[in-house]
Amino acid sequence: MNKLPSLISAVIGSALDRAARNAGNDDLACGLLAALKRIRTVVSVQAGYSAAFNLDDTIHAVFVQRALAAFGTNALPPVSLPVRGSATRRASAILEDAAMSCLTLNAYFPGNTAVTLAVSTLAERLIDCLGGIPDWGCIIQELRIEDSDEEEEAARDERWTAAAVH
Repeated sequence: MNKLPSLISAVIGSALDRAARNAGNDDLACGLLAALKRIRTVVSVQAGYSAAFNLDDTIHAVFVQRALAAFGTNALPPVSLPVRGSATRRASAILEDAAMSCLTLNAYFPGNTAVTLAVSTLAERLIDCLGGIPDWGCIIQELRIEDSDEEEEAARDERWTAAAVH
């Protein structure tokens, strides 16, 4: 029996519970975006451009599935991305730590199952936190590092490369 999905869900769920003690939905959503960005950056640094785009596709698939599930019920416009609040930094730190824990678990399971599950779970929780589906263009813009210096700095920082991506 594969316990990975419940393990990933527990790691992310407990981090969200901890972060929610002092944060509102906007802060949690910013933290979830930060966690997704952290995973994407680590994957990009360790496994390259194609692997990072594969994660983008995984996140996009979650958005499409949720949009199709809601299809026909209510035609709601995309929700806007949250504004960073006073508790965003703390929520981001907690959720980024959970993301790194999921990346560490990836070393112990075949393929990149843990990373894929973590990204899917984070994306689902982001949609729940926002109360709807945001515009994909805004999400992808938020997730991609635009400054190559920042990516080079991440490649030299041990915190970003301590986890294994197959």
